[in-house]
Formats: sequence, C-alpha cells, structure tokens
Amino acid sequence: MRSDSQRGTILVVDDDADIRQLTQRFLEIAGWTVVTAADGEEGLRFFAEHQSRIVLLLTDIRMPRINGLELANPVLGIDSELPVLLMSGEHASAYSGFECVPKPFGVAELLDKVSRKLNANTRSERAFSAA
Repeated sequence: MRSDSQRGTILVVDDDADIRQLTQRFLEIAGWTVVTAADGEEGLRFFAEHQSRIVLLLTDIRMPRINGLELANPVLGIDSELPVLLMSGEHASAYSGFECVPKPFGVAELLDKVSRKLNANTRSERAFSAA
C-alpha cells in the first residue's frame, strides 16, 4: 500500500478562501498534496501547470467568471480519465452527471468522497507509474 505522501496532487478550486483553506488542510492532514485556485480561470491555469501530477479535481460549482462545470468540461477535454468532484451548498447528490460533496462538509465526509472517487478510478495508479 502506498504511503500518504505518495498519493498524488488534488486541485481544489473554490472562490471562498475559508472553504478553500479548510479543504486544503483536511486533505493535507490525510496525506495529499494540494494545489489551490481561487476561481475557475486560475484553476485552468493551475491544471495546465500541474496536469501530470493531478489525480483529482475538487471544485465548487458556483464561482464568478468560470463556474465549476465550465472548469470541469475543458479539463476533462484534456484528460478524460481525471476524477472530478463538485462541491455545492445546494442539495444535490449529482449535478450534471458529476458526483457532489455537499457543503458544509466534515473532514470524514470529504475524505470518504475523495477516497471513493479515486478508488473507483485507476487514474492515481497511472499517475504514479508515469512519475
């Protein structure tokens, strides 16, 4: 089994600085490397810069300029195998075919959703073999 430090990088995109920092802290405590972006435009730039290391995109749905769906679609156009989780304050278990993490969330709920999403996808294994 891989150690936490070998898990890969998660790109977290949220325009709310408090939620972004809390999410980053939760994921880093669990052993993930985290790259954060304050909006969808910045998220697209960070994805381009860190694409080879990113194993999951975790993005808020509602953001100014480029929302979470508008971010996820071009990212998936570049890497169709990348797991994507949306975060939403709205009541939704799925949003336009994407799985959602409902806000507010606790650390256990977030880590469970991330683990389940990655375990259902072989992307993380691919990323390590390419490194």
